[in-house]
This record gives sequence, structure tokens and C-alpha cells, in this order.
Amino acid sequence: MCGIVGIVSDDLDARRRLLPAMLEAIAHRGPSQKGWHHDAHFSLGMARLAIVDADRHDIPYWNEDESSCLVYNGEVYNHGQVRANLAPGHRFKNNSDTETLVHALEEKGPKAITELNGMFALAFYDLRAGRLLLARDRAGEKNLYYTRDESGALLFASEIKALLAAVKPRLNEQCLSYRVFEFDSGRDTLFAGIHSMLPGEYIVVEQGRLAASRYWALGDDLLDLPDHEPTLVNRLAELLEDAIVLRTRNCVDNFACFISGGIDSALIACIAKPEHLFTVHYDLGPDFDELRYAEMVADRLKKPLTRVEPTPDDFHATRARIAWALDTPCTWTSFSLYCLVREAAKHVKIILSGEGADEIFAGYYRYLLLHHDQQIYQLEAMKQYDYLIKKYYGEPESRYARLINRAEDRAGPEAAEWLLALVREHFARHPGVLSGMGATDFYTTMQVLLQMSDRICMQFAVENRSPFLDHRVLAFAMSLPDHYKINNGVTKYLLRQVARKFIPLPIVERVDKRGFSAPLNRWFQWDQKGKYDRSSYRDIAYGDWRAVFFGDDSIRPVAGHHSRSASSSTGAGAALSTPASPTPPSS
Repeated sequence: MCGIVGIVSDDLDARRRLLPAMLEAIAHRGPSQKGWHHDAHFSLGMARLAIVDADRHDIPYWNEDESSCLVYNGEVYNHGQVRANLAPGHRFKNNSDTETLVHALEEKGPKAITELNGMFALAFYDLRAGRLLLARDRAGEKNLYYTRDESGALLFASEIKALLAAVKPRLNEQCLSYRVFEFDSGRDTLFAGIHSMLPGEYIVVEQGRLAASRYWALGDDLLDLPDHEPTLVNRLAELLEDAIVLRTRNCVDNFACFISGGIDSALIACIAKPEHLFTVHYDLGPDFDELRYAEMVADRLKKPLTRVEPTPDDFHATRARIAWALDTPCTWTSFSLYCLVREAAKHVKIILSGEGADEIFAGYYRYLLLHHDQQIYQLEAMKQYDYLIKKYYGEPESRYARLINRAEDRAGPEAAEWLLALVREHFARHPGVLSGMGATDFYTTMQVLLQMSDRICMQFAVENRSPFLDHRVLAFAMSLPDHYKINNGVTKYLLRQVARKFIPLPIVERVDKRGFSAPLNRWFQWDQKGKYDRSSYRDIAYGDWRAVFFGDDSIRPVAGHHSRSASSSTGAGAALSTPASPTPPSS
């Protein structure tokens, strides 16, 4: 895992001045080694995190005659196979995946990207052609952002904060995704003029012009699966086992699993059998305490379980750091995850996680609503009344757009129309209501979860790997008929049948899964009924983000928090008053 930066322009003096500052802004991503190169028209830089290979390398990575070079963030798990498929004549300096990538891209260009099984964001420069290739992995596990400065120079980086070392931050008040989701998703970000590459996309930059192409999208590689449950259970089990083997074979015992108490993390842990297990524990009753389920996994594996027990004071003390890490206002599990990764980093460099399972196997309970509606459509007695059903329920796309619009009363008609068009696009591409909902969430909700995981893990130089996002698992899941995803009201039906082979039965049969949500409403008395209050956390996250990146104010105390640390801002917010080049607050 690493961080990459680059500039394309004819102003060499400006590039020499800006690139080191951009790289320093993401130095946490690569504490092992930094390096850069300046040529007549481009500059590339990379901060490298050594997982297995501790030797120093030339950065950027070059081919034999130094006619092309690469900076790269991520991991290609099948690089041995990719190397074996190259034409004879390449000369390799070592056995790393990065060395394989340099030669694969030299030989095949963008086509090489389609052969990769992994997570990555890369920049490959062909000096002879004067052509830059930027690429991002299929699922979007690794980010790459780009912008142009006032001179027209193209700048790109693994994190937005690196771009802010070269351009002044400006608020994008027209970010429609933030209006409806309360996070930014897609190409636009909350920073005006700064864009995100899309998952499964590559961009060719030539003579100053950008040309974007999608080399993969969810559902491109559907399979013809047999409608036979035992066969499907065995095939999925084999796929998951192989995906986990690929992601752990180069890290020996230097990896861990976070155990949330749910199926996904338990299944990965029980297949991978890590030496280290971590869970977050809030001792506030059954609504927040999933410790007994995590302990079941630890007992099954006969491994110790490390409990991380965050406090209200921890929340206040880490708010500025989390805002700075994420680059964007994000709520949900960011605080719990930050505390988990901070502890895990003392022991390991790699985490296996369960991102993606809910989207592709229909794990979210909200999916039950539209799935139930579709079952009514399919009743024999109702087939001739299709027009009445549509009149009563409306189209599935409209219902789902309303369901996932977190700010319907505030977003406005323009944002609502944008969301409906987005949902319709995914539903049209993916027949079947469960596939349509899953694809919508894959490209929206899941993207912010992946961004959050990447940013927080890299704050502590830890690499996160997600076996469910192996493209073979994605193809399998998206090829399943709906009844293997939800069956008689049971979500993730087929995945649960696989889980029965590996994990404790009480976890398989859970219907009260909670995740890593922090009990902020209890701590700060936001809701007398003890229910999750998204609006209060949303406002805090947005305010912290504005304080960190725009210097609007210091980090403000949370209402209801009366500890000593709440009475002052700890200096974290005030330390971030220079918007053109944000610096990390103290931990």
C-alpha cells in the first residue's frame, strides 16, 4: 500500500516546488520510502509502505530502457499469472507485483488492467508517446483524485489533501450526492474542481486532454449458474476460500480480522484463521454489545480476542484527526473503526474485512421492502392487475430512490431528480429488484465505506483487503437469482448456507446485527429513546470537516459532553487554519 501523486505541465519549476509538498501531505500512506521523478512534461511521486519486501527500490518504477515508468498504490494478487502471460524478453529486477505491472502496461497498455485481480490506483507514463495512463480497480478499493490548477496543470493524488497542498480548497455547493446521501459519491466531491476517478475506470492523458473509459462495470461478467443450491454453496465456498488465500499468502501471520459479530467478518475470520482478532465493545446493553458473538469466533479459532473500548473522551479527542483523515464529512462507523485500527496497527500491517457482502448478496434489511412488493407482482392472481399494483406502489426505482434519500425534506427537487436518474440507470442495467438495489448501493454507499476504510487504515500504515470484492465473487453474486439472496424473508440466504460450514450457528441465524456504530446518542443524550440520531452526528461531522479544511472555526464541543476534554478544543481544530495546505492534527 502506498500513496501516489503527479503533475502534468510544462512548468518544471512549479512542479519541483509543488510535488514534494503534495507527497508530504500523504506521507502517512508510505512511511517506508519516498521518491519522485521530474521530466520535461511530468512529475510523479510515491510514498511506499513495505508489507513484505523491505528493500529499497527506485521510485518511480521503470522498465528496462527507462522509456516508461509507474507509481502505484495497492496490491495485485495474481501478478504471478500476469507475469507468466507476458511475451518473452522482459527483464525483471525482482518478483514484486509492481515490477510485473510496469512490464504488463508497457506491453499491453490499458488492456493489461483487465487481467488484474486486486485493488489499485496507478499512474503509468509512456515517455516516447508522451502519454499518461491513470487507472483505478474494479470495485473502487483504492481512490485517485484529480484537478487542474489556475495555470491548467493537471494534478492527481491518492487523497484530496495532497491536491490541497497545491490548490486552494473551494466548497462545491452543487454536490448533489452529498445533498441526498450526506456523503459525496461519484465523480464530484465536496471540493469544487476536484474530481474522483470512478471504479473500473482508466483515463488517458495526452497533449493535455483527458479521455475517460470504463473497462469494467458490475454485471459485465455474468455467469450461467445452475439452479441447484448444494452446487452453488460449494462453488461460493471455494471462491471465498481462494479469494482469501490470494489476499493472505504474502503476509504470513502479519494480518488480523475485525469481528463485528456478523456473518461477513466471522466467515472471513474462520476461513482465514488469523493470529489476531479485534472487536469494539460498548458496555451499554444488548443494543450496542455484540461481544458474545465475537467471543464465539475467537473460541472457534482458539485465538485471543482484543477488545477495544472507546469512550466519549476518545470521540472528542479524535474528531479533528478523523475529519482530516477522511477528506470528507462521514459518520457511521468512522469513530469505532479509527479506534480499532489504531490498536491493530500495534500488531499487524494487514486487515481482512467484509466490505461488499451486503450489497452483492442482499444483506441490508431495507431490501426486504421492495423484495416483498415484487413478490406481490408475481402472484398468479395479481398478474392481470399489474396496472393497479403500479398505481398503488409506483415504480420500484422511485420507491428505492425515496428510501435511500437521507435528506428528502432538505435536498430539493434537483437532487431528488438526480438520485432517481441514478437509481433508474442501475435498475435498467441489472434486471431484478435485488440486483438493482445492490448495484445502486455498490456505487454509492459502499464507495464511502471503502474510502473510510482506506483513509483510516492508511493513517496508521495498515493495509485493508476485502475478499468479497474479488471480481470473481462479484460476478458470481450478481449472477444469482433473487431467491438465493432473499428466501422466505432471510437475507443473504446463500451466503448464510456457506457460513454454516465455517462459523458458529448463532451468528448464522442472527437477525439483530448492528455493526461498529458508536453509541453517540446514549453518550450525548441526543434521543431519549436511545435510537440512532443521524442528524446530530451529520452536523458534527460536517462542522469538523469545515473546521479542518476551511478554517471556519475550531472543533466545537458536543452538546451533552461535559468532560474536561470537551471544555476545550484540544487545539486540534485551531492547528488547521491554513486551508491551502492542511496539516494533520495531533492524535
